[in-house]
Amino acid sequence: MNLYTQATLSMYILTSTFMIESQLILKLKEKQESAFTKLVLATSNHLNAVAKLYLPATEDAEDILQDAYIICFEKIHSFKGNEPKAFYAWMKKITINLALSKHRNKLRKSMSPWDESLEDIAFDSRILSDLQRDDLMKLVFELPEGYRQVFGLFAIEGFNHREVANQLGIKESTSRSQLIRAKRTLQKKINHLQKLHVK
Repeated sequence: MNLYTQATLSMYILTSTFMIESQLILKLKEKQESAFTKLVLATSNHLNAVAKLYLPATEDAEDILQDAYIICFEKIHSFKGNEPKAFYAWMKKITINLALSKHRNKLRKSMSPWDESLEDIAFDSRILSDLQRDDLMKLVFELPEGYRQVFGLFAIEGFNHREVANQLGIKESTSRSQLIRAKRTLQKKINHLQKLHVK
């Protein structure tokens, strides 16, 4: 099994341990302010991590998150149904779009084009069991600009390279190149971390 499959990473790295109840969604649609407060308390830590993943390292995610909540509250009636997982996915999509749109031009300029000499790599799935979730997430956040955003969209969110390219305004070949470089960088970081644990 490949460490970088969407199913593995999305479950392992950004697993939602909170609960959004269907009743809360109904109350949000009724514009109850108490429901909005509960929503923020239940989801802010998770969505803050999402925002940081797609923003430049020096950017404050709180502004993006605040705008995301405002949009969610104002457009709550555009969300159909009251299924909690679908609702969280809707919120996360809004957060990602806001984070990427703010710095899309900067990210595009930071990305290297396709390099024919690059070879893709795969990892033993046992790496996951050897690393703590927080350790792995920290390594992902340490990836350079461009690497981190492409890696997040492809490996965590499950986008294909065409979708990543459309999101970031880059070529599909650039998306592939950035992903391979991200995986190589993460491999080195994981190896280093494992050596420290052995000591």
